[in-house]
Amino acid sequence: MKNKVKIYDLDIEYEVIHRNVKYPRLELKTDKLCLILPEGYNDHEKLVYKHKNWIYKKISIVKTSMDEAKNRSLNLKRSEDEFRAFVMDYIGEISGELNVNVNKVRFRKMKSRWGSCSSQGNVNINSYLRYLPSKLIEYVVFHEMAHLIEMAHSRRFQNIVSTKFKNHEEMEGELLVYWLLVKETILPAS
Repeated sequence: MKNKVKIYDLDIEYEVIHRNVKYPRLELKTDKLCLILPEGYNDHEKLVYKHKNWIYKKISIVKTSMDEAKNRSLNLKRSEDEFRAFVMDYIGEISGELNVNVNKVRFRKMKSRWGSCSSQGNVNINSYLRYLPSKLIEYVVFHEMAHLIEMAHSRRFQNIVSTKFKNHEEMEGELLVYWLLVKETILPAS
């Protein structure tokens, strides 16, 4: 069910989904707000009002990033093979710097993250990353490899990432901008 709410100066559409869950929760998938509610929970307006500041902040960031995406372009010339070689070379370089071993590297098209890392040392890299500037590819790979030392996004993890990327918050913002551009340009309409 689609609903609309005005929070400050923004008109926000959201979807209500009832599931077999114990507690209500909000999910923001890029620019789509979903309320996941327990069966029989009907007071979604109250839930939205309770979290209006969080919703406003997150949606504002997405809208700003959408505007910034208009000033960026994707690298459509890098081939899949060039991308894979770039990532594998960088993994080799960073493995020595961080003193970690990667078990397996997989390249897959993912719709919700740029990469992931398992406690078994398996690193997944989003194939759509190939369209981004090299510095952002390096950041994502380094971020995932830092998880081989610290799995959580803890202070320790942030310190590890900061050794190579002092501006990691800025890099995260750029990743959102480029994700919106990839979504608009490359991904099939869903």
